[in-house]
Amino acid sequence: MLLELIDFLLFPDALEGVNVFMFRTAKLDIQSKIVLVLVAVILPTYLIVTVIQNKLTHPLLEQDLKQLGTSTGEALAAQIVSNRLIYAPNAAKEIERDILNRLYYQPSVIRMDVFIGDASGNLKLIASSVEDEPNVAPPSVFWTDQAMSELVSSEEGTPNWKIIVPIKQGGKTKKSTKVLGVVHVLVSTRSVDRVLGTFWKVTGLAACVNVVLLIFILNYFLRKTILNEKLLRQAENQNLQLSEQLHEAQRQTMNIEKLAVMGELTANFAHEIGTPLNAIGGHLQLLKEELGDSEAPVPRRAERIEIISGELTRIEQIVKGFLQTTSKPTSQRQLVDLNSLVDKAVGIVKPRLDRNGVEYLSSLDRTMGPVRVVPTDIEQILLNLANNAMDSMQSKGLGVGRLSLEVTSRTRREAGEEWAEICITDTGMGIKKADLKNVLKPFFTTKRPGEGTGLGLTICHQLASKYGGVLTINSKEGAWTEVKLRIPYRANT
Repeated sequence: MLLELIDFLLFPDALEGVNVFMFRTAKLDIQSKIVLVLVAVILPTYLIVTVIQNKLTHPLLEQDLKQLGTSTGEALAAQIVSNRLIYAPNAAKEIERDILNRLYYQPSVIRMDVFIGDASGNLKLIASSVEDEPNVAPPSVFWTDQAMSELVSSEEGTPNWKIIVPIKQGGKTKKSTKVLGVVHVLVSTRSVDRVLGTFWKVTGLAACVNVVLLIFILNYFLRKTILNEKLLRQAENQNLQLSEQLHEAQRQTMNIEKLAVMGELTANFAHEIGTPLNAIGGHLQLLKEELGDSEAPVPRRAERIEIISGELTRIEQIVKGFLQTTSKPTSQRQLVDLNSLVDKAVGIVKPRLDRNGVEYLSSLDRTMGPVRVVPTDIEQILLNLANNAMDSMQSKGLGVGRLSLEVTSRTRREAGEEWAEICITDTGMGIKKADLKNVLKPFFTTKRPGEGTGLGLTICHQLASKYGGVLTINSKEGAWTEVKLRIPYRANT
């Protein structure tokens, strides 16, 4: 894989190889990809750094060897002058012994020679660390009063430092200083290559160790990350399942609440139909008796028939309203006049209001335009709120104070948003201040056991939220309750 990456970097025109490499890379898991990136980044980085360091270090090491050779030559020259070895009877042996001692401690110095000037002014070799073969010329040197150096190539092609250091017999002045000869020093730079080779090996080993350590460390953290990611996905899946179960429970709860509302409506329906039916039965019985009595006045018979006709019309309206309420709801949003929905909902609960002596007050803005909603959703909200108001007033007790149900509608602008608002106010038992923050929560109810499910207001709140609306409740315990339904409103939408 690394070779393919190198081919891709060196030969970008090899499209087929690139496609193969990309295909194979795409099939790798995340750990293999990270290992590949580490190898592809760290090793070349170490290579580049090492090359740069070698380029900078090589001349410095060569200069150190040059300084080493110069110091060795100067030390030998000073030793020769201070011990007057030139004038010793066995000068050559003494000097060669000193040379060998110095070479023992300086392995990079491969040769040292001492040249002394003769009577004719020529430099003559008197001591050397190398035994020259016959007919082989000694190293070429020259007179100099200061150290000289140059790089020369050996027979193997390795560059060596050739250094010439003067043997000076010092005087008090520069003119009185006399040059007696020169010391020739040859220093091999092969140790530089050995040092740099070792450096290459150490760098390569360090790169490999770093890659391995990083792989182990990243694998450790990747395992933990992957495990955490798996746990997170499992938690997300569980949350998703729980959310689906919650939504299903909410749908079932809404259906149950609808059935509960329909049950209550059915009871009201039976009660309201029973009243006119009793009236019809009574008037029919009287009419039958009057028809048997030939002396009964005709106008009274006509009056009986008119009453019976009116009660039958009333029954027809009750049945029609009930069937409209229980019909299959329209699921599509449509432009609806909210005031007509208010009238319809109030018409359904109106007999209950009349039976309980509850005064109905209304202040509806008939100029308010339509709102795009599902009609049955708003009807369900209004019926729930109206029935809650009636239950609250019944709990307070008939004949205790003035009982009234007031419904208002209007449009208002608030915080830059225009709202259609329906407000239902009753003079019932009210809600405790501590319970106000909980009334919209599922299964919370202030009614007695068996009288409520605690889901009516929750469903109303969810239906209002469906349209971006809000349901707010304000109340004073023992006095009144005010519920406001707000839906975003745009005229002529």
